[in-house]
Amino acid sequence: MDAWLVSDNLWLARTAILHQLRYKGRTDPDRLFRYCLARAGHRDFFVRKAIGWALRQYAWTDPGPVREFVAAHREVLSPLSVREALKNL
Repeated sequence: MDAWLVSDNLWLARTAILHQLRYKGRTDPDRLFRYCLARAGHRDFFVRKAIGWALRQYAWTDPGPVREFVAAHREVLSPLSVREALKNL
């Protein structure tokens, strides 16, 4: 997944961000947040949406760290990513 994250292929990068989507309590939050930050500046809608989706899904399991992450990185996350991440909080 680390190699996919830095790929020029947006679909591979998107898949890397989303790969833990259904892990719930087994999610590696450090990896999730690192991946989201690494691609936070991506211009493509689907990558920005994936960041928000992955964060929102993890927020069902552990909302505190997601709130903290978004608050700390709101300046670099796209409005779409922020909106999606906080949608159910």
